[in-house]
Amino acid sequence: MALPHWNAAQDRHPATAGSIATLRRAGVAVLHGEAGFIPHEPRQGDVDAYPWHTALAELPNTTSRPHG
Repeated sequence: MALPHWNAAQDRHPATAGSIATLRRAGVAVLHGEAGFIPHEPRQGDVDAYPWHTALAELPNTTSRPHG
């Protein structure tokens, strides 16, 4: 799973969409866009608004599995 953090200018870079697509084809859940992180305008980021809850909700539940 990947939850990116970059601004809207970086998001518009031609390599970004291809990189996200490559990761998704490889089986990585990229939480980008409406389902995850929505890039902010440059110098407008709010670290307190980062969607940590989205990332945590996507983590597998390993507490019910036996160890060892």
